[in-house]
Formats: sequence, C-alpha cells, structure tokens
Amino acid sequence: MRPGGGAQALTTSRTAAAGEPEEEQASLFAAPAVPVPEPAPSDPGRDTAARASGLRTTAGFAVVDELPVASVRLVGVLPHLDRPFEYAVTPDTAAAAAGMRVRVRFSGRDTEGIVLGRHEHASTDRALAPLHRLVSEDVVVPPPMMRVVEEVAARCAGTVGDVLRLALPPRHARAEKSDRAAAEKDAAQEVDPPETAPRDSTADEPAPDTPDTAEAAEAAEADEADEADDTEGAAGTAAVPTEAPPEPRPGDRYPGLGALLSRAGSATGPVPRATITLDSADPWTTVTADALADLGPEQGALVIAPDRRDVDRLSRILTERGIGHEILAGTEGPEKRYRTFRRILRGATRIVLGNRSAAFAPVQGLALVICWDEGDDLLEEPRAPYPHVRTVLQCRSHEERCALLFLSASDSVPLRALTDAGYLARLDPVPAPVRTVRPHIVAMDQYLRDREGASGRSRLPQEAMRVIRRGLERGPVLVQVPRSGYVPAIACTFCGTRAQCPHCAAQLSIAGRSGHLHCRVCGRREDGYRCPECDRTQVRAMVIGSTRTAEELHRAFPDSPLRVAGGAHDTLADTEVPSDAIVVATPGAEPVPPERFAAALLLDADAMLGRAAFDADVEAIRRWRNAIALVRTAEDGGEVLIVGTATLPAIRDLVAHRSGAFFDRVLADRQDLDLPPFSRVAEIVGDKDACRLFLESTELPDGTDVFGPVDLEGPDAAGRARAVVRLDPRRSRELADALRGGVSARSARKARGSLRVRLDPPDVF
Repeated sequence: MRPGGGAQALTTSRTAAAGEPEEEQASLFAAPAVPVPEPAPSDPGRDTAARASGLRTTAGFAVVDELPVASVRLVGVLPHLDRPFEYAVTPDTAAAAAGMRVRVRFSGRDTEGIVLGRHEHASTDRALAPLHRLVSEDVVVPPPMMRVVEEVAARCAGTVGDVLRLALPPRHARAEKSDRAAAEKDAAQEVDPPETAPRDSTADEPAPDTPDTAEAAEAAEADEADEADDTEGAAGTAAVPTEAPPEPRPGDRYPGLGALLSRAGSATGPVPRATITLDSADPWTTVTADALADLGPEQGALVIAPDRRDVDRLSRILTERGIGHEILAGTEGPEKRYRTFRRILRGATRIVLGNRSAAFAPVQGLALVICWDEGDDLLEEPRAPYPHVRTVLQCRSHEERCALLFLSASDSVPLRALTDAGYLARLDPVPAPVRTVRPHIVAMDQYLRDREGASGRSRLPQEAMRVIRRGLERGPVLVQVPRSGYVPAIACTFCGTRAQCPHCAAQLSIAGRSGHLHCRVCGRREDGYRCPECDRTQVRAMVIGSTRTAEELHRAFPDSPLRVAGGAHDTLADTEVPSDAIVVATPGAEPVPPERFAAALLLDADAMLGRAAFDADVEAIRRWRNAIALVRTAEDGGEVLIVGTATLPAIRDLVAHRSGAFFDRVLADRQDLDLPPFSRVAEIVGDKDACRLFLESTELPDGTDVFGPVDLEGPDAAGRARAVVRLDPRRSRELADALRGGVSARSARKARGSLRVRLDPPDVF
C-alpha cells in the first residue's frame, strides 16, 4: 500500500501513531497548495440535458433539451441491419426532422440515413451516438412516401435501405444551392411585386364642363341610343350567333375516363383505378394531355413512360398547350436531376413526366398517376429489390389516395388479372366503325400464298411489296423486324441445330453480305464449322436482321429513301422521317412521324413468337400493336400486313378487333398450369452451396412448391444453380416475409457465396 493511502491516514485521531504532538499531526490534514478537482460524476461524458432526461450517450458531445432522440433509417446497410436505429440529437443537428437526410457513424463508417422521427426517450438502455451531420433541411422523404417505401420493400422481399436508394437521387450541393436561391427569389417576388410606373393623378379627375364638351356628350348619348334601337330591332329578325361546340377529343370516346378524373384526388370515398386499351386512332399522348388539362390547379399528376422518347413526345404536346411540367429521368446528369427533384419537392411544378426512376417523385398534391405501356420490360427495375413500376404505383395509389390509370395499345396479363379481381375498372370506348379507329389489318394466310405461287412462301412475298408500293404513294412505310444486325442467328440446313461457338457456346452470326461466321461474344472466327449433331457444314439463316432487310428493300425500291432504326443503328428522330421513306426498325425503336405511317409490314412473325419464353405470344402482340398504333386508320388509307402463319392464335388476335378470346385462353391455360398471375413465384440464383443452404435454412410457408436447385447452363454459369419456389398468390406476403427473413439470417451469420432472391422474375419459365 502506498504511503498515506491506508485507512489510518484518513483518521483524525488526537494521538499520533508515532507519539507526535497534536499540532504536528494536524498539519498533515491541512489544505494542499494545488486545488483538488471535484469528484467526477458516474458518467463523465453525459451532458446536463442528457442527465436531466435520463438519456445515456457516449462521451464528448451535448444534446438538445427537447426531443433529444432521433430514429434513423440507414441507407445501404446489410439486410440483417435493416431496421431503425436511435441517435442523440446535438445542438448542431437540432433542426433534424422526419424525412431529412443525415449522416451518422455506423460500424466505423460515415453512413447516410433518413430521420423517421424525434422522441423524448430512447427505447434502449444502450448509450446513443450523436447525429454526425444534418445534410440538408429538405424533407426528401415525407412520412407518406416512407410508408410507400416500406410497403414496396415488404412486397418485394427487400430492404428499406435498397428501396430508398432507388427513390432518392444523389444529393448535389451546387444544384441545391442554386435552386434554394431561385426559391427565395420567387418568394420575394410574390411578397413584394415589382412596382409599376406612377400614375398621373390628374388623369382620374373629371374634365371641367365647357359648352363644347357638353354638346359632344349629348351627341354621343344620342348616337348610343340610336345604336341600341337598331340592335333591338335586328334582334327580332336575326338569331343571336352561338358559340361553336368544342371539338371532340380522343379521350371523350371512353366514357369512364371523365368519371375517373372527377374523382381524382378525392379525400373520401373509393379511389378510382382503371385501365384503358386505346384504339389505334387515339394517340396516348393526346389522351394523357387532355386528362392533365382537366385537373385542377392544385392537383398534381405523375406520368410514367418506358422510354425517354415517349416522355419527350408528351412533353412537346404539353409545351404546345402551355401546361407547365418537369421531366425527371435517369438519363439526366446528377446536377440537373437533383435540381429538378428539388423543384418537384417544393411544389414549383405539379405535373411530372419520367420513366422508371420517376416512380417515387415527390409530387405535391398528387391526384392522378398515369402509366403508359405497363408491359414494357423497361419498367422492370434491374436493381434490388427489383420492384416493377406497377407495384410502386399501386402502393402510392393506396397510401396517397391518388387515381391510378394504365394506358396501353395492347392488353396485358397482369392488368387483365387485376381487372378480373375487381382492383381495376376496364374502360371500353364507345362503339365506332372499325375503319375509323384502326388500319386495315391483313395476315398472309394460305389463300394469299396459294394465289401468289412459289413467292408467296418467301420471307418477302409479292403481297408485301404491293403493300409497300401502295403505302409510298401516300406517305412513309414502316417495316418491323424482330432482330437487328445482318444474320443474327444461324442453324444447320439439314437438322436445324443452332450454330454455336465451340469456344464459349454463344450463337454464331454473319455480320455482312460477304462475311464469315463469327462469335459476337468472344469475337472468334469460325471458318471450318461443322454441325455437332449431323457433322454437316451447310448453314442457313434462322432470322434475318434489320440490316439485311434494308439491303433487300433498297434493291427493290432504289428511288425511295431508306432509314434503319434500332440495334447498332442509332435511334431515328420523329422529324427525320421523309414523307416517302421506308423505315426498317426493331420493336421499340420505331419513330412516330407527324402524319403517321401510311402502311406497315410486320415481318418474321413466327420468329418473334418462337422466343424461348412462356409469355412470347403475349409480348409479340404487345410489340405488334405498338407498331400498328403508329399507322393511319383505314379511313385514311392505312393498312398493315403480317407475314407469318395466319392460323396462330396471336396473329388471329391482331386481325380481330377488340377480341378478348386470346387473353381469355392465355389466362385459362396459366391457371391450369399454376403460372403467374395465378401463383406467386420467387427465384433464387447463386452458388450451388449457397442456394442449397438457403433453401434448407429458410422456413418457407406450408404448401410452397420448390423446384430445384438445378445447375445453370452457359459459359459464365459454372458452379451456379437456380431454384424456383411457388405459392398461392393469396399468401404472397407470407412468402415475401419468409424469403426476407432467410436473407437477413444469411447476412447475420455471414454465409459464404453469392445469392440473389427475386420475386416475380419476368423470365422465370
């Protein structure tokens, strides 16, 4: 024990331990020269406010007196950490409120988070770390939007942090600063409008009565009385002219659309949700612009289209009509996109156009959401948790009570299922003559082939040439082919086996007229190809690409301008289509001329229907109807020829007008086979061991069908497997929760190997 440190050294006995006098003994207890510090509290790092509220915090910072606890949802954390965390609010971050961006220290790193709310007391007894920094005082995620994000994550078996990463554009400080200055300038102009030129005070004073002015006034009154008498006399003999009735709009043909718009944004009653399959004579851009014009000045609207060109077409129409709007697209730069995001956030504009990335746009007073061509694969999010735009818009319609409208040129299986379930209302048009609402559509049937002879069974029969020739007399002609390139797919002439690269197993193709067989993946040239099945060397083209088609048409019509769109060729602007041109395009790359196409030719219909997908026929109809929608009506001379097997149900559905027989048959077949949408399907893809262990450790709901895992095929599929699970759609939330829990448990135990879980994959079968 150190000297003077024992229990005796702390006593004040009147007798010294060694017999020393009392005075000498008292000097030992005199006050020292250096002041002794006060005893430290039990928690030296706690602030006075923290101690007063009983809040435990880490050392070295102060907390605010009012609502010192902030609940924060972190962005981009591991699945098992996808939950709210609590942090202490410091004086520097006292302005933090629900929906604001903050930075916190998490696991030793500076992490972005969204404040969920402020509380008086913490829900844990652990010491709280401080909010590191308040990024911005903008409420980027309002509480309704946060609930939408959480619902999307729950439906897709994903994490809230991943959905927030999809919903929020990266912050750009310069864009925020410039937009904040613009907002302050606009607010100042509203409060203090610019002063006008001073008025002359004598201008309002009456002129003095003089003899001349009195006589002039009496003469003017007499003239006015005479004119009034003449007018009254003429009224008895001639009818008063009336205003001309307004011109009919394309949307007026759909009676239910007006009722939907009248209920849009209503705070009470049922929320209107509907789908419209438009006739070819009704452009979706015009119908959408008319619907937006009917909204009130305080009502907001969001329009989602698959492609940026569709957004630009609608934007041009709105600009011509003087309707203010903003475009929020992923193709813009970070600065411009964030500036647009802030303008939408502060309500500078209430009409927003965009593609997939704009589904979470924070539109103020959202009353109407319109989605064009819901079946396009561009509306499927390729990033986790892979939500479809349809799912996001459904969640927003439920949470924000906004009307939901799906527009398309062709019906789709998911929308048809939602209509049959009563979720969507189907708005059909008023009956009208077929010639006035769509072009004349003909399939290359057996009669036309037999009448033509041997050329009737070729890829470009004489009937197709006649359609092109007649169309060029009236305007441009569209030729749609399934694939780009020259000859993108090769097969053996004898047995029909696809020609594949012996090195990487990719498809072999021909790049030009005198080109050789080569691989598009590894670039290897294959001069001595032999079929692995029959050992023959002769090959034939399975599909003719757009380049080869354009070459053949140029030889047949040398005097007509020729344009190619899609694939290796760049997109063709709408204004770059000559009035007498032939446009060869792949599906989705077709331009829209101002006066529409005079004719259209749909080639290789059998090849498009022969894709290795269970929904190849439905997708082919969607692509064909989108092309048919660009052609003039039969009343204006528009015609369409489909070159394929005319007896196939998909081709027969094109020829029939508004027939639901094909989709009724598709839904019946899928119900018999338990295919979507009559089952909820999830796909698990990853390393073999990871996929197997995931299925073994995850507690799937009772009655779940598990298929696999099976090994994947392909050059990059070594050691990878795929499994599919299926459950009744009425129990889809149970399946999503089970998969979400399995992913979280796998993340918590740091399991090896890569794994991806996706609900409702587009190409599962």
